Amino acid sequence: MGEVGTRAGTSPGVRAATAAGVCAVAYSYLVGLWLSRHDALPDAVVAIRDWVNRPTGLGEDFGFLGVALLLMACGYHVAEGSEADRRGLALRLLRGGVPLACAALAAALLVAVGARPLLDAEVIAPVAALVLFGVLEVALLPLLRRHPALALLVLLEAACALVLAGGAGLLPGLGLVAAYLPLPLLGRLARLGGTGRVTAPRGVVLGVAGLAVVAVADRVFPEVGGYWHALGAAIALLLFLIAVPRGASVEHVRPVRWLAERALPLALAVPVVGYAVLEELGSLVPAFVAVPAGVLAAGLAGEAVHRWAEGPA
Repeated sequence: MGEVGTRAGTSPGVRAATAAGVCAVAYSYLVGLWLSRHDALPDAVVAIRDWVNRPTGLGEDFGFLGVALLLMACGYHVAEGSEADRRGLALRLLRGGVPLACAALAAALLVAVGARPLLDAEVIAPVAALVLFGVLEVALLPLLRRHPALALLVLLEAACALVLAGGAGLLPGLGLVAAYLPLPLLGRLARLGGTGRVTAPRGVVLGVAGLAVVAVADRVFPEVGGYWHALGAAIALLLFLIAVPRGASVEHVRPVRWLAERALPLALAVPVVGYAVLEELGSLVPAFVAVPAGVLAAGLAGEAVHRWAEGPA
């Protein structure tokens, strides 16, 4: 629940993965989803679905892939903070909490005035999982520092138990949230493996266990079953692990740095502000005007929260 690859010291590869995640989320919600709901899909989006999304199993117009990359980057970044001291971890969590609070307030205000931000369960659940991850990180910090592999195993078992309980009708909302919890834990695992605090064999076991929890959620929750989230999570993890050591070549590209430094505010502004603007403009202007306006609104909102909460880059 901290900044997502924004400060010096964070792996350049994580910044690259973060920027890609923001773009995937924006494309999914503001292009694929909104145009689908308004029967205005252009041929290019249909072709991407037919030739890329369906053959690879990356459904939802790359939305889950983007969410997975962002959650993994959050887990990686929080792990960096916990390696330093409690104050460093607290600062990262606090900086992450500010955009979350701003997004919640903006959503409430927009709904109050009759606007329609995107507040589907599949959008809220990853955000709630990020909050849950931050709470667990603080609660289990001593164990995470002394026995990180054991701590991650305990967290994955807890996530699986919550998923199964939710599928059985006990706290289904919490179970759906727990389905996303392995993703930041996998990002944390990538950091621990990179620093040698978790051995390769243990890392493989824990990684497979994390993907297994996502696969279990696909089976027990009808609302997500059919999207092959386990496959999407596996592809996201592979891309993340490739990007961490190899992403330095693009980190100095200005759009990449801009996206990475504002990743969390931007990712939250897309469904809240950007989608609400699209809904308001959709009946007034053509889609080729409304979509760029929604993207611009989300970008401006993310920039405003970033400058207020973190200061200019």
